Amino acid sequence: MIGCLRRAPLAALFAGIAVFTLGACGAADEGAGTGENDAGTAETVAAGPEPIRRIDFALPDLNGEARQLSEWDGDLVLLNFWATWCPPCKKEMPMFQERYEQFADQGFTIVAVAVDELAETKAFINSFGIEFPILIGQDDAIAVGREYGNRIGALPYTVIIDRDGLVRETHRGEVTETDLDNWLQRYLPG
Repeated sequence: MIGCLRRAPLAALFAGIAVFTLGACGAADEGAGTGENDAGTAETVAAGPEPIRRIDFALPDLNGEARQLSEWDGDLVLLNFWATWCPPCKKEMPMFQERYEQFADQGFTIVAVAVDELAETKAFINSFGIEFPILIGQDDAIAVGREYGNRIGALPYTVIIDRDGLVRETHRGEVTETDLDNWLQRYLPG
């Protein structure tokens, strides 16, 4: 009986660790960053009282060509840092593709920065039919994310940049349909 009592708390502890580990995605080199706040939910953090200007950067696309964020100046840009090994990241992609198809002709684009390997990223993009721009990097992509406020290396991490190039929102964790629709309603008109 005493052995059973000792095993139950240990089993619960290991089950809790497994759930936390499977549900959290941090940058591979950081070992931290769940994309959640202290309450365990994803959060949107306003860019601050005064929006900052977007930071230009260059990373290769899936064909190895350097692309700069400034190529999409004038559009409402959803800049998303993600990885193929991150369950919440993968869950967002079909919704992102759907909204991209729906609003691209109105000046909405998504630039997804994969913190991942090229082969895995290409396979994922091809299997899900993703059409928006995909940039790729490892340490360079993590560094860009940090410049945009992702200090802990959380994935997914999303930044909303308005048509004037101002950072309006940052969001750690999975983006929901409500989050995305609210941003589109708030920042896409005009």
